[in-house]
Amino acid sequence: MLEHQLPQWTNHKPLPRHQAIRRAVERALAALGVGRPRDIKNYFTRGAYPGLEEALAELEIEGRIIPATVGESTEPWYIHTDNLPVLERIQQGDWRPQTVLLSPFDNLIADRDRTELLFDFYYRVEIYVPAAKRQYGYYAMPVLQGDRLIGRVDSKMDRKAGVLQVNAVHVEPGYKYTGKTRREINGAIESLAKFLEAEPRHVA
Repeated sequence: MLEHQLPQWTNHKPLPRHQAIRRAVERALAALGVGRPRDIKNYFTRGAYPGLEEALAELEIEGRIIPATVGESTEPWYIHTDNLPVLERIQQGDWRPQTVLLSPFDNLIADRDRTELLFDFYYRVEIYVPAAKRQYGYYAMPVLQGDRLIGRVDSKMDRKAGVLQVNAVHVEPGYKYTGKTRREINGAIESLAKFLEAEPRHVA
């Protein structure tokens, strides 16, 4: 029952289906930054977007979303107008690139096909792959450097010992692994270890 799931101050009255779809579309696009209809379908209320085309058309007419161009793609892409100020700041160079490790379930890579299209980065979770057939490791974490996915860190958390074990660092083919990048990745590993209250330990 809703009263056991939502606080009293929330509106418990269900939204009309069409209105719910519109809100879901807006939330999905706001989170995705830019997306196609198929990306929206795979986000937020995954697979539950009846009347998506109608909702997109309405939101475009109202100026809530606008068409976008992404690379050489001929598919329709959209951006939410709330994201335009952010886009403008990025285009003006007003942003600070960082190097961070992503969970295999991070929203940026949750849709594997979209990630491959936008970043040319093929990623699959190998948790259920037999050890002998794994390419990158049991829990390989993608490395985001600025606006590029440049590699993966194969890590394992030993909670009993309080150690974040780093088995390997893999960089993408053709990427130059400089001393600066190595330091940035090590910094990202140390940041994760600090969050986990663990000691980082490189095995290889």
